[in-house]
Amino acid sequence: MQESQRSKLNYHSDMRDQGINGRHDVTMYDRGRASVTGVKEVVSFDSNEILLETTRGALAFRGEGLHVKRLTVEKGEVDLEGQICELKYSDSHSVKDAGSFFGKLFK
Repeated sequence: MQESQRSKLNYHSDMRDQGINGRHDVTMYDRGRASVTGVKEVVSFDSNEILLETTRGALAFRGEGLHVKRLTVEKGEVDLEGQICELKYSDSHSVKDAGSFFGKLFK
């Protein structure tokens, strides 16, 4: 795939004191694949939404045909595929604290 045909989004935060490897990155290719590091927990997933708790807060992917392709718990890494339509963070650093936020957001 040529670089001009590939859309790439990178988000990086070096938070050594925040947990898993101290780093949180999101890399997305063509809105069809994404890799996430700094994942503490996969809270929930189905074909329309994947909700992760990361070292930088709750992160939700919304779209169609979404699935977790690879999960490496020890390293805090997740790869996902599908048609990604939306990527959102909550302001909270915990999914448990953000429950009402996501409940309202994704109804």
